[in-house]
Parts: sequence; structure tokens; C-alpha cells
Amino acid sequence: MHFGLYLKQRGIVTSEQLVAAIETQLKTLTRIGQLALEEGLLSPRDVFDVLRSQSESPHKRFGEVAIELGLMTRDELLKLLVIQADRRPQIADVLVHQGVLTEERKRRELAEFRDLRAKQRAASLIQSKISPALWQRGNAASANDVNTAV
Repeated sequence: MHFGLYLKQRGIVTSEQLVAAIETQLKTLTRIGQLALEEGLLSPRDVFDVLRSQSESPHKRFGEVAIELGLMTRDELLKLLVIQADRRPQIADVLVHQGVLTEERKRRELAEFRDLRAKQRAASLIQSKISPALWQRGNAASANDVNTAV
């Protein structure tokens, strides 16, 4: 579960506040073309060529077009997408900026959210009562296969 949904389910933010925060997050994303320039993967001319080609196919994303034009590899695009995600403001910070949460409330809710996630992960690590029996049966079958092959 994402932190924003956690806040919504707890009644701390409304659906409208969460949607507004997500929209703000999306608006503040650094464009892939800008990142490609910053990382030295594309020249300004290359970016212009991609944008011109993209205007003819508006349903295609910048990175897809750059790959089709042979200006960028998939690995390079993935690198840019990781950088883009790292630069995205956290939803909690956006909610503070919008006045929906105070800094103190943000810290408190993040701590509770992290505790909940840690408990969920720990619970998912508890072994199933069925798994050991299947594992042992699988090993017994392997041992039998070896014995019959000899």
C-alpha cells in the first residue's frame, strides 16, 4: 500500500486532497527530454527531432520515440526513468506544502505507516504449515530418483 492510500483509508486526507497531491507530483516531474540533455544522452537537436516526430504521433511517449529513432536505448531510457522517479517529490511533502498535513503529523504518520509495513512483511515471512511437507516430499522424490537411477 502506498502512503497516500494509507492516509486516505485512515481518514486523514480526503480523496480530493490525495488526487490534488498526486496531480502536483505529476506536474513537477522532470521531463525525460530534459533529463536526457542533463545526462548527455541527447543533444538539443536530438530532443527537437524527437519532439517533432512525437507531434506526428501524440499517443507515443518521448522515450518510445527516441528509441524508435535510434537516439536512445531501452537501458538509457530506464536509467532516465529511475532518475525521474528519484526526483519526484514525496506525496507526504506535497501534502505538507499544500497545508493538508503539518510537518509533525507527517513524521508521526510516516512512522506509523513504516511500522505497519514492517509488521506486514514480518507476517508474510512466517512459514506455511504446508510448505515444509511439500519441500520434504520433493526432496524424498529426488532421493528416490537418484536411487532408482543407480
